[in-house]
Formats: sequence, structure tokens, C-alpha cells
Amino acid sequence: MTEPGEFPSNAIDAPAWRDALSESIEDVVATQVADLREGFDTCLRELRATRRELEDHAAYCAQNELPVDGLALAHMTTSAEQVWLRLTRAQRILDEVSIADSAAQLSAAEAVLRFGLSTLSYVRNGLEWTAKSYGQSRQVQFFGTQQESWPTMNYDRNGAHASVTRVERQLLGVLGLSGEDHGIGVTSSGMAAYTWIEAFLLRYRLNAGDSILLAPYIYYEVAQQLTALPHIRSERAGGYLVEEIVADVVRHRPKVVFVDPLANNVRQRMFDLPELYRRLREVVTDRLTVVVDGTMIGASLQTELFASDDRLEIIYYESCTKYLQLGMDFALGGLVVYPAELTELFDMLRRNTGAVLARHNAELFPRYETALHRRRMRRIWANAEHLAELLLADPRVAAAGEVHHPALAHHPDVRLAHSLPYGSGIVTFLYHERDRNDWNNLNAVVDQILVHAEKSGVQVTKGVSFGYSVPRVWAQDVGTTAAERKYVPATDDEPLFLRLYIGDRAIQLEGLADAIASAIAG
Repeated sequence: MTEPGEFPSNAIDAPAWRDALSESIEDVVATQVADLREGFDTCLRELRATRRELEDHAAYCAQNELPVDGLALAHMTTSAEQVWLRLTRAQRILDEVSIADSAAQLSAAEAVLRFGLSTLSYVRNGLEWTAKSYGQSRQVQFFGTQQESWPTMNYDRNGAHASVTRVERQLLGVLGLSGEDHGIGVTSSGMAAYTWIEAFLLRYRLNAGDSILLAPYIYYEVAQQLTALPHIRSERAGGYLVEEIVADVVRHRPKVVFVDPLANNVRQRMFDLPELYRRLREVVTDRLTVVVDGTMIGASLQTELFASDDRLEIIYYESCTKYLQLGMDFALGGLVVYPAELTELFDMLRRNTGAVLARHNAELFPRYETALHRRRMRRIWANAEHLAELLLADPRVAAAGEVHHPALAHHPDVRLAHSLPYGSGIVTFLYHERDRNDWNNLNAVVDQILVHAEKSGVQVTKGVSFGYSVPRVWAQDVGTTAAERKYVPATDDEPLFLRLYIGDRAIQLEGLADAIASAIAG
């Protein structure tokens, strides 16, 4: 049995993200530039393809004597050409990035890439239809000519559009999974991904009077939905240790267990999923469905943790609005992974619930190779650990409160953190004086972080969410209203706290740490 804080059975000895801690700033910036250049190359390649699609559309309409708005096509072509020029100019500037100004220069280039991807989606979808025609007489209700012979129903709600399936294939690769064993679907948001799963559970796994077990922390909006189900008993697990979860499973005999591998709260507690799965397989008498929300760790789970068998059925979901968009933050998105044998059923439920990722938003979703995502996540994870250590070492911070990050030596799950290739890019802070952990005080601290950062030339923004290249800070509540706070277990004593998302700007970490420490001590 794995004791608390020990490595799970498939842990790695040297976490890959620790390599980023030893890299020189020159090497880090060079990798960031190379990764960004790859994004530019991909966008330019797609713009070339879109230009050909415009030409094919015009030629098809002319050949079949179909009406076409030549001015509209010319406008689309001009838009593609203009953004092409802007991208190529910005890409050349990447060759001139200096170490001292790299943070500002990289952010400027990212802004151009966002503009390029937005224009690509606009041009590719500006003349498209949600329910494309298969044939026509003297009328055009299609854009992509390949849709004329499409073998399935031309209706975007079905999720069969090429832009949607492209995102699904890409994310399956990011997760390291095979399409033969796993089905995957993208949705209009992370909560839409949960709603899709809920539709499945209510129809095919749960009956009136059944119980479900929730980890001590799961995302509060999901908890709101689950605890409101009138005919299902929801129980809250007593702790984060494997034996605590297993004991609750034996006691309550739930049909479904919900777990977040990394809790989105001040203490950022983690679950030993490999050991949990092993122990659950030993004690369950009926097949148990385990629903895993991996949003906080950005597609870092080992591939074997997605595998179902006759004892456990594993369903995984994640918000694609965070790390999986490379911080571009274009639109909401989510994903669900399920056993391949459930594909037809899940496809039907996504179609019927209308949860599919919109075609336009799928086109916005950044195109990247798995290796690029993993490099970026390792940098973010390493930056978060380094900043947490800088804050811990600052006497102003130590005197004022507690710093939490799973990689810190004092964290109860530090050994579990080392078993992941990467994980949390978030550092949290809690004042010793609990009265100071109120919204007005913490919000004022966030504003002071911006003031100190401005003086020292450090990039940082204020706001919710995470996954960006630039750091973002926020006074995190467990729920925006008193009514929402009831979905957080009283036994876990969840106060408000500072949530510090650290981002991908290693060159400014010392300045960021000083700005945060100055604001905390002020």
C-alpha cells in the first residue's frame, strides 16, 4: 500500500518539469521563440489552405453556374492576404528578440498570432452554413466544396465538422491516447463537458435512491449540479488519502465517484490516482464509474489512468479554456474522454444536449504538436515552483502568511506532485490573521501587486482563470455568493485566498515575487 506522500507505483524518479529549473534564461527564451514560431508557421500554412478554399469555392460556383458574391470573396481574400503580411513581419521580428525585453516582445508576438488565428476563423467561416446543402439549383448554401459529397448529415450540432474532429484528434494525441481504446469529444465549455457526462450518468448509470461520492473538493459549479439532483444521494468523502476514499466507498456503496486530481483550493491537495484505482478494484462489488476532472493539471495524467475494465469505468473531462488553448483564451471549450465502446451513445447525447464545440470556436483552437504543449507546461510548472520558493524565502511573506504549491517540500502531497510530468501553475497565499482573508483586503492586495509590478516593469494581469503566458492574480472566493459556499464542505475550512497564476515568463520571476511580497506586506 502507498503511504501518504509516497510515490505511486508508476512514479518517475526525476520529474521532467525540474529540467526547466536548471535551464538558462537564454535557453528558455530560445525555446519560447521556437514554439511561437511554430505557431506562426502553422497559422500561415492554414491561411494558404484557406486561400485555396476560396478559389475552389469560386471555381465550383462558376463551373456549376451558381450565383456568387464576387465582392464578398474578394474581401475575404484581401483579409487573408493582409493578415498573412502582418504575420510574416511579426515572425521576422522574432529573430531579434533580446533577453532583456523578451517578455514584452513575446507577448507582442502572441497578440499578432491571436489576430492571425481570429482572422483565419473569420475567413474560413464567413461564408459557411451550419446546415450545408448537398445539392442546389441556382442557390448557394455551402462554402467548403468537399461538403457536397459528405457521407453524413451536414449539421454542425452533430459534431462531425472537420474543424471539430481536428481538435479532437489533436487532443487525443496530447493525452497520449489511442482512438481504438478511447472515444473523445469536444464541447462548448468545461461545464458543458460535465453536463454531457451528467446526461449519460442519469440515463444509463444512476437510478433513484443511488448514491454518489464526491471528493472533499470538486469544482463548486459541478457540486451545485450534483447536490441538486433530487433522487440521488450525494456524499462527501472524508479526506484526500486513498484509505479515506476507499472507506467511504465501502460505507456508502456509491455508483459514481467524482475526483479532481488536484484541488482548485488554497491547499491544492492531490489524489494518488494509481493507488486509488488499485484499491477500488479490490473492494468494489459492482462496477464503479469514476469521473475525473483534470482541468488543474493540463492533460498530465499517465495514459493507464484512462483505462476502464470490468471493475472501474473511467470517464475524464477537462476545460479546454485553460492550458489546452496555450493561454490564447479565444473561446470556451471542454473535452470528455470515455471508453471507445460508448462512442455511439456519447455521440447521441452530445448531439441531443447541443453541447458540441461550435465550428467557429473549433477553428480558433490553436494547432500544435503534443511536444510543444508539454514543453510549455513544464516551464509553467517550474516557474510556479520557483516563485513559491522565492515567496517562502522572503521574510515579509513568511511573517504574513502561508504559501502553498504541491511541489514545495512542506506540502503533504509533494511526492505525488513529483510523479507528474507537470501540473499546477498556481501558487496560493493565505494570511495567518484569518480576518485579513476577506474580499476587500485581498482585492486591495491584488491591486497593489499591479502597482508594484508596474513600477518594476513586470508583466501581470488581474482576473479569473489561468493558463496564460503572462501571470494573472486574483482574490479567489470559494463561491461568489453565500448560497454557493454551502457546496464547499465545512470540514475543509475553505477561506478566501490569493490565487497567483505564474505563467510562462521566467525572466521576470524575481520581479514578480518582489511585487507580490511588497503587496502582501503593505
